[in-house]
Amino acid sequence: MIFATLSLLVFSTACETRQKPSPRVNPWDANTSFEFVMNSDKVLVPFHRTEAGLAEVQVALNGVPFNMWWDTGASITCISALELQKLAKEGRITLDDVQGSAISRLADGSSTEEIVFNIKEIYIQGKDNKFLRLTDVSAVVSANEDAPLLIGQNVISSLPRHTFNDAIGVIEFDR
Repeated sequence: MIFATLSLLVFSTACETRQKPSPRVNPWDANTSFEFVMNSDKVLVPFHRTEAGLAEVQVALNGVPFNMWWDTGASITCISALELQKLAKEGRITLDDVQGSAISRLADGSSTEEIVFNIKEIYIQGKDNKFLRLTDVSAVVSANEDAPLLIGQNVISSLPRHTFNDAIGVIEFDR
């Protein structure tokens, strides 16, 4: 699986360049941190509930728009191989962004080894030109192309206090 994911990325990027592998880091290391910017004291991020009851928000990963689920049960942010391929085709992620691999425990109790990439920027648009921006966020890549995109605890726990206002469909972030 991991070989297939990396092969997909290599195939999608320029084959002529000889890139050196980036240093490997432990994505679970408490010292691994990212920068967080909130451009207002209060940011209202629109969301809607999925059939499973999770909040789905619109984000941009390295400038490419996606819908992601707000999943407090996920320990780390996750994208699928399909999204990795899209980011690679658009030149928004390269082999230099590989941080290593990690063993992930899935919701069904099984375990799988997955590649960990650095997402240079996660941009979450709020209302009235307000936003949240995170840089240098670790994310695992699921080989399952149907896997949902998840905003995990590595992001959620680092954000400011927030509450879900289901009546108006926003997540309210307060500095």
